[in-house]
Amino acid sequence: MDHIKRFAAELFGTFTLCAIAILAMAGVTQGDAGRIVSATAYGLGVVAAMHACGTLGPVHLNPAVTLAIFATGRGSLVRVLACVAGQLVGACLAGLLVMWLLAGEGTAMGMPVGSFTKTDAVKTVVVEGLLAMVWSAAFLGCVFGGRLGSAAPLPIGLAVVAAALAGLPFTGAAMNPARALASAVAMLDFATLWMYAAGPLAGGAVAGLVARVFLVDGSDAAARRG
Repeated sequence: MDHIKRFAAELFGTFTLCAIAILAMAGVTQGDAGRIVSATAYGLGVVAAMHACGTLGPVHLNPAVTLAIFATGRGSLVRVLACVAGQLVGACLAGLLVMWLLAGEGTAMGMPVGSFTKTDAVKTVVVEGLLAMVWSAAFLGCVFGGRLGSAAPLPIGLAVVAAALAGLPFTGAAMNPARALASAVAMLDFATLWMYAAGPLAGGAVAGLVARVFLVDGSDAAARRG
């Protein structure tokens, strides 16, 4: 039953986050102001979703974060599968909603695209991995190492804002395979999805392995619920 509840929490949280992030990106103009709006909405969406769905413990909202937690030795494989399944289903539902909402509007459905996306796949993967590593490390530090409790979503969301601001010009700063999947579903375009899955998953794994070595005990309760 706990795994079913975790699945539902990740589904709703990821659905909410992806819908917010895509609508924010699709509704702004190009340029620095648009990037600030998109990055801020993404980070605040993380904060909102974590608070809204955190009754079972902090929701991950991102397969890369789930992998990072697993790489630290926390959580079971069944828990990982339940979380990732919820995230992917939530992302697909958000993509279908956006497809309907923005049909005929002439937008790119929030597709993560930057200067590297069409020119250099390796750089795209590396940047996405670096950004996801920052997100994952912030999550691990705040939830398991910082004893922040219910205050953890805010610094995690701010880390997402910072990473998004850094990465938007180069890759579109998805940092999250579920977020990229949502836009791919909305656009029915999966050509670049592999880059936005491989990079963040690698970054999450690195963050988790590093945290396994350096992260001190942190909060035992959070560790059990993460």
